[in-house]
Amino acid sequence: MFALIDCNNFYAACERLFEPRLEGVPLGVLSNNDGCVIARSEEFKALDIPMGIPTHKIAPHLRRRIVLKSSNYTLYGDLSARVQQVLAQQVPTLEPYSIDECFLDLRGMREDWHALGATLVRSVQRQVGLPVSIGIAPTRTLAKLANRQAKTQPTRPQVCVWQSADAPELAAHLARLSPREVWGVGERLNARLAGMGIVTAAALRETPDSVLRRRFSVVLARTAAELNGQACLSMGDLETPRRSILCSRSFGQPLRDRASLAGALRHHCQRAGEKLRRDAMQASAIGVYMRTNPHHADSFHQACEWAALPFPSADTQQLNRAAQRLLARLWQPAAYQKLGVMLTELTPRRQSQTTLFDGAEPARQEALMHAWDTIRARYGRQALTLGPQPADAPWQMNSAYRSACYTTRWDELPRARAR
Repeated sequence: MFALIDCNNFYAACERLFEPRLEGVPLGVLSNNDGCVIARSEEFKALDIPMGIPTHKIAPHLRRRIVLKSSNYTLYGDLSARVQQVLAQQVPTLEPYSIDECFLDLRGMREDWHALGATLVRSVQRQVGLPVSIGIAPTRTLAKLANRQAKTQPTRPQVCVWQSADAPELAAHLARLSPREVWGVGERLNARLAGMGIVTAAALRETPDSVLRRRFSVVLARTAAELNGQACLSMGDLETPRRSILCSRSFGQPLRDRASLAGALRHHCQRAGEKLRRDAMQASAIGVYMRTNPHHADSFHQACEWAALPFPSADTQQLNRAAQRLLARLWQPAAYQKLGVMLTELTPRRQSQTTLFDGAEPARQEALMHAWDTIRARYGRQALTLGPQPADAPWQMNSAYRSACYTTRWDELPRARAR
């Protein structure tokens, strides 16, 4: 058996955890630079304000009824880790899927599944304070569908268990469900299935394995097998290898001087290098792009430049040196609104082809970057940076409505004064 546990309205729930006054209030969480709505509470959804709407397009009469918060990824990431710690105390194997979702491998356990689900929901609620729902089923694909079904239950705890793929309630559910709602089936694949007359999840699981393998892929055939109760998909089966890394961000205010752009580029190179090393990858090519405000057509300017690295690397310093050379070639006076760095031609770090001139340098660079990552993980990203990167730098994001980092910053803890 497998379970999928999902934090309900995760970003909004994190904000409410430390501001109980927001309970029952329409709450929306905004993207970087407070640009658009990326998360909504149930009360916010009831106002028919769509996901992704630009902040400035929310009607004035609605702005008076809602509360908006800037994204606080430091807080969300820490609370996500705490949820996983609680789950790890009670189940043997965790498979984090996203910041608010986690698969649990329950094979080998002999439990009352409804009771286990209720226990996990209560444990997370009691120890972390976040509401969660859980779906339990014979496969990961069915567990994900069960989790969605659990969210529709008005009663608490929100637990849905399908002990068998032959359960009548599951068959009825799949007969009403589009293949698009099945884990791993995208819009284009759904359209191809519809062209063959496969318009429900029930029809998908009844399609012969040989047909799915011949017309589509082995992965889709395994997905259909999972709908029939055969556990044959791992987390990696639905993950495509990363082909590139992009780190970019719109600025809180337009930048006109090259020094500020160079500081922003250093910041992006640090993030790109961290992503490379986290995935045990290295890049052979790097690109830098920059643009002004696209809504100012009379003065709009954009530019992009690429360069091959001398040899594949995940060294932040080397990435930054190459990026700064590209910036020097691209630079011309303008009011820039966005800048980014792109890494391509990614290869696994252990499969790189060395040269006669490498010597001991790659080993030294790898040790240096390991120390870099360790220090930043322990003491914070500002503990070690490429050059000065002040929190009030002009290229930093706008976060006008950000809540405090209650769980990771001593200086942002609430203060109580006795009189």
